[in-house]
Amino acid sequence: MSPHPAARLLEEAGPTVSLAEAAKVLGISVNTAYAAVKRGELGVRTLRFGRRWRVPTADLKRAVGLGDGGTTA
Repeated sequence: MSPHPAARLLEEAGPTVSLAEAAKVLGISVNTAYAAVKRGELGVRTLRFGRRWRVPTADLKRAVGLGDGGTTA
């Protein structure tokens, strides 16, 4: 069985990813992701910093079934 296509992106990501990266992982367009955020329907937590939207990597991992999204130290 091949790994999830987003697994590598998420493994290399920092604590958050851009909304464009999250859209790629979720398999939706960036425009659809922004519209879903606006409606509160993206399905993962989003953080807004000024005009930028970020998505916590751990939340995104859980949403696509790549483990608990926790980090190891």
